[in-house]
Parts: sequence; C-alpha cells; structure tokens
Amino acid sequence: MTTYGLRPTLLHTPGERLLRGKGVGPAVGAGAAEDRIALDAGVWSGTAGAMRGRRSHCRIRVGFHWFDKREIAGWDRAPYWRETDPGAPSWSLPPTESEVALCLGHADARVRAAALARAESGALPASVLPLVLIRCADTDERVRDLARAALKRALAGADEAVLRRLAPLAALVGMRRYGAWVRKAVLGRLGGLPEEAVAHLLAGGAREARIAGLRAGAAYGRLGMTRAWEIAEGEPDNGVRVHTLRTVMRLALASGRQTVLDDTRTRVLARLDADLSYEVRRVTFAAAVEAGFFRARDLARLAVGHRDRHIRRSSCAAVLAGPDGNASLDRLLRARDTAVRSAAVGRLRGAGRGDELARHLTDPSATVRAAVCRELRAAGDDPRARYRALCAAPAAVAPAALVGLAEQRCPEDAALLRPLTRHPRAAVRARALSALRMLGAPADDAPPPSADAPGPGARAGSGSGGSRDRWSRSRPRVETAWPASPWCRYRPGLRTVAAAAYARRECRA
Repeated sequence: MTTYGLRPTLLHTPGERLLRGKGVGPAVGAGAAEDRIALDAGVWSGTAGAMRGRRSHCRIRVGFHWFDKREIAGWDRAPYWRETDPGAPSWSLPPTESEVALCLGHADARVRAAALARAESGALPASVLPLVLIRCADTDERVRDLARAALKRALAGADEAVLRRLAPLAALVGMRRYGAWVRKAVLGRLGGLPEEAVAHLLAGGAREARIAGLRAGAAYGRLGMTRAWEIAEGEPDNGVRVHTLRTVMRLALASGRQTVLDDTRTRVLARLDADLSYEVRRVTFAAAVEAGFFRARDLARLAVGHRDRHIRRSSCAAVLAGPDGNASLDRLLRARDTAVRSAAVGRLRGAGRGDELARHLTDPSATVRAAVCRELRAAGDDPRARYRALCAAPAAVAPAALVGLAEQRCPEDAALLRPLTRHPRAAVRARALSALRMLGAPADDAPPPSADAPGPGARAGSGSGGSRDRWSRSRPRVETAWPASPWCRYRPGLRTVAAAAYARRECRA
C-alpha cells in the first residue's frame, strides 16, 4: 500500500477554522507551542481589523468555484462586546468551545476578561488551557490577573503529563514582558525544563521558538556547548545566530573553566571574521564587550586588523577604556585605520609618552596629523615650529611634513616650501607644489614651477586642479567648446570622444 505524506491544508488559517465552528484541537492541528502563539496572534489581528471597520476583499478557489472569503469566514462574525448590553460578549448561551477560544484571543480586553471570568465557575473547556496560559502574560492587568488565577486552579490538580505538554509553551511565553510568572508557575512544578521541551522548541519553524529554546535550555542546564555551536554554525537566521553566540558566551563564562573559556573565545573571534552578516558581527561584538568576554590583546588585534570598520573603531574604544589600554598603544599606532591611530595618538600624553608625539607629525593621514597638533598645543608646544624644522633639512624631509606645514595656514612658510619644488625626489616636489597651492602661492597668473619636471606626481601637483584624483590629474583636459549632442549628454566617454574630434576638425581648418 502506498502512502503519501500530505501537508495540512492552507485553505484556512487556524483562526478562520474557529470562525467556522471547529474546535481548538482541529483548528490548531499538531498543537506545537508556536502554533498556539500563531492562533492567538491571528485571532487578535482579525478581531482588531473588525473593530476598526476594516473589511478584506479576498477571493479564494474551492474546487471549481471562486468565493469571497467573507462568505466562508468573516471576522465580523466573531464575538464582540455588546455596548447595549454591558457585561456580556455577543456569544451564544452557553458559548461554544470555538467562541470561548475566539474570545480569549480577542483584541478587546473586555471580551478576553469575560471569557476568563467563566473559569471561576469551571465552565472553561480543558482544550483552551494553553490559550489561558498565553493570557497570563497579557498586557492588560485585569486580564492577566484573571488568567493567572484560572491557571493556578487548573495546575493544582494537573498531572505531570499535562505539565510536560505545557512546558514548551510556558518557555515561549516566558520571553514576554509579563511572562516570568508563567515560566515559574509551570516549570517550577516540574522541577525544571524537560529535555524534550528544549528539543521541541529548537526544532520549531518559528524563530521565536528557537530563541526561547536557547534561552530556556541555557537557564535550566539543558543545552550543552556542543549543541549550541552546532546551532550557531548551521542556523540561517541572523537573529537566532546572534542569540546562539550570546548563549555560548554565557555558558562559557558560567562554566568557570579556563580551557572552555579560551576555546570559546577563539571560536567567537573566528566567527567575527567569518560571518557574512554585518548585523551578526556588530551585535555579537557588543554583547562580548558588555560581558567582558574579550581580553585587551584580543580587542587590540580586532582594532588593528578586522575588516569591519565599525568593529575596528569600537574595539579601539573598548581597549583604551580598559585598565590595560596603555599597554596596547604601540600596536594601535600601527593600525591601518586612521581613526584608530588618531585615538591612540590622543592617548599618548595621558600615558606619559608625550615626547613621542613629534614622530607622528609626518603621518600620511591629515586626521592623525591634526590630532598630533592638538596634543602638542595642549602640551605647550608649537607644531608649526616643528614642521619648519622638519622642512629645513631637504635631504631627510618627508613628503607629509610639507603638507603638514601648509595645514598650519601661515603664508610666510611659502618661502620655505618654494625651493623644495626642485627637490630630486618626485614625491617631495609634488607635495611642495600641493602645499604652495594650499597657501595660495604662487599667484594664479604665474607659470607653475616644475611643470616639466620628471615624475607624474610632480607634474600632477603643478596643475591647477589639486582636488581631482590621480587619473584625472595625469590626463590632459580638452577645454574647447563643441556642439552638444543628445547622446553625449548621458555618456561621459562619448563627450570626451566628441570633444577630441571637434578639436581635430578645428586644427585642420
């Protein structure tokens, strides 16, 4: 005999099945914890739309015929609060199981409270007990108190099998703002979280269920490091992966064993390098720093060599804020990130190493040079005098020193920079010409010095467009008027070709 594994029908949602009169069991199906949560959320969404007057116009196909979805299950048929008869929803007398379930998830708090009030007389069916458990974390205080009293009475005579069935849902609802009471009420009677409940949550399709399984499993000692790392390496969801890495770090810190801590730290650092998600890297790093999981040398290594700019700069701030920040200054001063080097330079004077500031005056980055100048002025030194001393020795002058001198914005320094435009090194000549332009010398009508000097850097520095990139500086510009073309208006390459052709025609003429 051939059997076929068929999925549950998707023609109706669980809430719509309740609207058609089905019981809670047939409406939910397998009855997983996330299915109960989805049923409650679906009923709230549908009744909230009906309360606000929203009407959906959706056509579905049943067999060979098309129907308006409202003809099959319209949320305006759900129980509502009767304004003309205060104190009673519009349900049948006595209300059916499906009506009670709809009222327990209703968007109107008065309807929810009316359904829970039936528990005092024992009129609530046993099938809606999971929905009562969800209401124990309700945002309305009156509904919350009624639901907790009803659940307490139901759990007083419940056996262990009922508690085990409610354990996954209690762990899932326990993540909510008012869910701690539910978790303690159910799991406290069981003496902990059963292993099958953790497996049930971790195998769930909803991300909230998997996150709840991670949190509850770690809190009750039902989740090991091996299983947690398997989830972290094979989980496709970014949010679950972040929670898994947080759980791993929390388990490693709680273990108290140095070998486990070192191994976990190495693997977390590897995940920071290998994970493709920017969000996962950023949140994991923030959680590790907040928990004090990384050592100073780990943070210094991240600040120097990590590929993520945010992590590099956050690592630098974290290591400098720690007690061992001064010991990592030498490594931070060699970082490729200019913000990291600037932060390290700003820490030199406080670490008693202010005499090392002068050696960073020739840093290639203007940001770092500005930080060095600020620190020198705060120490009572004159950065301009130091730059003039560096530029006074042409044999050992650094190209960045010339730009640093021009950044002091003193026009009298042009006389010191002008002889360097004929320096044997092309890099020095280029920076000297750039520095002269920054100071406004020579005049615009004077011919640029060393315009025919060997070296593309010097020739580019002698031009008038110092802010262009190195490709546009080395390329001659055609400055002639030529008739516009509709195609050249959108293609820069065609503009260049058309301008060159027009210039050739003018020369032949």
